[in-house]
Amino acid sequence: MAKITPIQAFRPSKEQANAVASPPYDVLNSKEAKEMAKDNPHSFLRIIKPEIDLPEDLDHYDEQVYYKAKSNFEKNN
Repeated sequence: MAKITPIQAFRPSKEQANAVASPPYDVLNSKEAKEMAKDNPHSFLRIIKPEIDLPEDLDHYDEQVYYKAKSNFEKNN
């Protein structure tokens, strides 16, 4: 039998909801995501597409990308 364990959800305040909201991961490429999140440090794009905060020539599967996602997530919580 499967064991179901609840997880803690993260929900922005009503005031921050528009700043955090983003399109799904696969709707924008990295360049489009970078432009959309340009002036918004709270955009969820900084977590689901963290390569937008790193050098453009970095491989999107490099470990630094995953560490940046973690860092961005922790910074905004």
